[in-house]
Amino acid sequence: MKDFPKRARCVDWRDGVLIFDNGASIEAREPTIEITERLGALSGMVSFHACGVPLTDELIKPLAGLKNMVNLGVTNGLLTDGCFPIFASMPKLQILTLDGNAAINGTGLNALGNSKVNLISLNDTALDDGGLALAASLPKLAYLHAERTRITYEGMMSVAGNRRLNIIADSLFTPEQTEAFHIEQREKAKKKTALDPNSVREAEETLCAFFAAMTQWEAETERNGFDHPNAAPSLLTIWDKFVSEKPRPGWRPVSLSYSSPGTYAAVKVTDAEQVTKNKLWLYAEETGGAKSEYRFLMKRTAEGWKIDYVQIRFDDWRRCGL
Repeated sequence: MKDFPKRARCVDWRDGVLIFDNGASIEAREPTIEITERLGALSGMVSFHACGVPLTDELIKPLAGLKNMVNLGVTNGLLTDGCFPIFASMPKLQILTLDGNAAINGTGLNALGNSKVNLISLNDTALDDGGLALAASLPKLAYLHAERTRITYEGMMSVAGNRRLNIIADSLFTPEQTEAFHIEQREKAKKKTALDPNSVREAEETLCAFFAAMTQWEAETERNGFDHPNAAPSLLTIWDKFVSEKPRPGWRPVSLSYSSPGTYAAVKVTDAEQVTKNKLWLYAEETGGAKSEYRFLMKRTAEGWKIDYVQIRFDDWRRCGL
């Protein structure tokens, strides 16, 4: 076999060829322990993907302990749940893609309990509700791709106590079922302070009026440009009326920006959570393709309800600009 490069950060194995990020390639029609031992010797490797290669648990053992591996995928292989302890030995691993390994049902996922993995893709595997429960117990896991698996709606709802977990399985669940899961996640995460319907109504009216004002401002700014003499003053007027947060550098209204057809043109309020008598969260999401989720902390002031700040949901809630 042709000599392996001494160093490589990224390696792809497909169509019987190993391709290295330095441009080198090696023909490797059949996987052997010799090949995986040489791959395991590439200690600086951060990304490895094998597609359609019949790799087994035994064959990937030489990859154990790769200290810099971040993104690893073995798709359409012959792995079983015995592979997970091998991946657990990679201290920096964050993304694990195992689509099409039909023998995986998730019983080995608990081996990743101390790992940093935040995305696992198990599309087209035998993942079932038991495996889903183990996935939900992983402290860092935020995204689980589970298209065409054996998980059920009841199984998904049973892990709604994990507020961080996003389950991507559109082939298994209707949009209504997915939304019901998100609602249940929010309900389980809420503090048990009773909602004040009048406060929710008033705060929602304020937030929706802010959405409308911003949509109009963005349309005018797109038409007239940032240099228009009214662009900055009119945005500050909106802030004075609807926002209690002190303006911050890099975000509106200090820095001018717009999006078309408008940041909040397709955003609707979906839920509410009472924090105190004078503070509550309003949850909202985009109804278009992006499906971004937001929550706005609303605060009652002497002038009425105002927006204190906003967060956007990625793997967790993170502060963002209005």
